Amino acid sequence: MDYLISITDQLAPQLRSLRKVRGLSQADLAFKLGLSQSRIAAIERNPAVVSAGQLLDFLKILGVDLVLRDTHAPVGVTSPESDIPDTGPQGEW
Repeated sequence: MDYLISITDQLAPQLRSLRKVRGLSQADLAFKLGLSQSRIAAIERNPAVVSAGQLLDFLKILGVDLVLRDTHAPVGVTSPESDIPDTGPQGEW
């Protein structure tokens, strides 16, 4: 399922939810990332404090892909992603 994240305030609950769905405690995730549990708590509270590298590592452990979508593509130009079928409804906050 895809979840559109426009601001960091939307990212915090999503990270927490993904971790819980995967059955990981903050301590479990911290161990896998080589971080402290308090660092995981800080990231979940305020994702703006995390580096891009740490966020990518965090998402990888959770089995999530980060996708960048060009929302300003010229009209009439299709991207390879436009050929990918819609995988279902978008998540709601």
